[in-house]
Amino acid sequence: MEWELLGIILAGMVAFTCYFFKIPLPLPVANTSKDIREDRFDILRGFSMIGIVMIHIHSYFQFFHPADSQIIQSTLFFSNLARFSVPIFILTSAIFLRKKHGYWTSKLNHLIIPYVVFSILGYLIKYKDYQLFEFFEFLLLGKVFTPFYFVPLLLQFYMLFFIFDSVFTNEKWQDSLLLLAFLTNFGSNIGIFDSILPKQYHAISILNYIFFFVLGIRIGKNQIENTQVLQRTKYIFSVYLVVFIVLLIINSFIFEYDLKNHHTIYPIFMMIFFWNYLNQFNRRVTKILCFIGNQSLYIFLLHPFIIHFMHSVDPYIFGGPTLGYFFTLVLNVGIPSFAAFIIQKGKFLYQSHRLT
Repeated sequence: MEWELLGIILAGMVAFTCYFFKIPLPLPVANTSKDIREDRFDILRGFSMIGIVMIHIHSYFQFFHPADSQIIQSTLFFSNLARFSVPIFILTSAIFLRKKHGYWTSKLNHLIIPYVVFSILGYLIKYKDYQLFEFFEFLLLGKVFTPFYFVPLLLQFYMLFFIFDSVFTNEKWQDSLLLLAFLTNFGSNIGIFDSILPKQYHAISILNYIFFFVLGIRIGKNQIENTQVLQRTKYIFSVYLVVFIVLLIINSFIFEYDLKNHHTIYPIFMMIFFWNYLNQFNRRVTKILCFIGNQSLYIFLLHPFIIHFMHSVDPYIFGGPTLGYFFTLVLNVGIPSFAAFIIQKGKFLYQSHRLT
């Protein structure tokens, strides 16, 4: 419960301010009526992908230097700061979700097949005693590499939407469904369903992220962006970001709380904050973030291989703890990004050759 307390405090402050100043909550706008994809969602995914790497780097440093409390607390702070990442991935995956022809064909080609291929390679590399039953268990539960749990989790949401799309897209029920999803998500976070669900299922339980999925579907229906609301909330959320950073420093350096991925409030706060400021980012930076977000699946599947092999190398050899941290971050984002670029370039050249 203690790791939810930070979000409850933050939500209370934001709710009070929005109510006092009569400011509606400025959720992002999908503009699904346009033919052009909204780049800002890919940029959000780019931030989230970098955040996922930061979470894993904390474990990497903890593996080699658990007694170096100052460094571990610092990497814990960056890990906690990045805990919005997985919920944002779930949310942005739901925004453009539509039940249409080729629904599962697209999921098979762009998600399932790459996941199976990388899981086979990962299992052969990481484990010594190969067992077919164990491999299928790891595949279904996303346990070949720890981060792989995200794929079975996402597939469950895709299946849920495919079966109940008429429920999720019904405008009459959207407010009630969102409230129910929030209460379910929060209840799951504090362990209400732990004794009911199988223990092995806890890591990929959709109840941990159901609120973000339903909210993503809701955002996918938003068409009009109120620029006045965005301008007014920009400064409010900037102030609260400073407050939150202070609270996060206290939690990370004094209490040493390791926040969970399925925090119910913090990801929404960070999404709104980023959304308000994305247009002010340097164009080259946003282009890089957009590419990382757009190719996040390949980066997500390749990064665990890199961090796995790096566990045989002390991060301090890269120039000490500070340089070692940034070098590790660059390697784990840069190498998969470069691989994704080569793959996309190869696809483009192949298609161009076929047309000629």
